[in-house]
Parts: sequence; C-alpha cells; structure tokens
Amino acid sequence: MKRFLFLFLCFTCLQGNASFFYKDLDFLSMENFSIEKKADKIYIAFDYVIDNPNWYNVIIKPSSLYLKIADVDCGWVRIPEKVKIHKKEKGSYPFVLVGDASKFVKSGFSSIWALLTGKGIDFNLAGKINAGVSVFKKKWPMDYTYKMSFEEFLSFF
Repeated sequence: MKRFLFLFLCFTCLQGNASFFYKDLDFLSMENFSIEKKADKIYIAFDYVIDNPNWYNVIIKPSSLYLKIADVDCGWVRIPEKVKIHKKEKGSYPFVLVGDASKFVKSGFSSIWALLTGKGIDFNLAGKINAGVSVFKKKWPMDYTYKMSFEEFLSFF
C-alpha cells in the first residue's frame, strides 16, 4: 500500500511537468535503401537515424504510415516488426516497410519525370508511429521527407 501511495503522490506532483516523463523521438535521416518485390508486395528496407532523448528505451510497435514518392500516393505501408530504440542515444535502426507493389510502380514512372525535370525525388512518410514502454504507449506523429539521389533511385530498379 505504501508503494501505491508513493507512486500516486509522484504522479500527481509531477503531472504539470509531463515532459519529465517523455519527450518526442527525433527522426533525423534515412540511409541504405533497398527494395525487394515478392508476389504482389513490395518490401522497402532502410536504416532510420533516430535520437531518443528519453531516460528509457522505447519500443516502436507495428504501425501504418502513408508513403508518397515524387508527390504520388503509394498508399499505406506498414512496419511489421517491433524496433527497440535505445535510451539517451542517437542511432541507426533498420526498418522494413511493406506495401502494395502496383502503387509503387506508378510512383516510379512519376519519379522518372521528376528526375528529368530536375525537381528531384521526395520520399515522404507520414502518420503516427505506435511506440511505448511496457504497457504504456503513445502515438508519435511523424512527417519526414527524404530527398533521394539519382543513384539511390536507380538502385530500386
């Protein structure tokens, strides 16, 4: 009973300063792209550089994000597996997105046009990532645009 009372007092005293308990993850950059097609699904693998300013590890749980390549909607892609983000650390974490291959091919043709006109290719992921610690979870908003180089784009095909 004393532990419960102590925890209750801690949470009520610190309720005004919620930033003590959590801070948003910083999604810094994407690296090392690779694409694989199996059946009618496309698997986009990359390393995401993430900074976790919190004093605890965060687990990114299976989530869905909306993918746009060169301003063409590729539809919803999902993160199928959990990813552990280490506390007080900036690190590179492997991610795999799984999506519909037919929508990805349509964006490929639009991307070629964007390259020819000199606009470059924007790889945009937006949505909310399910993440948490133990039984507590939070949805972190994410809207990140990666400017893809010509060499990275050609590695897709």
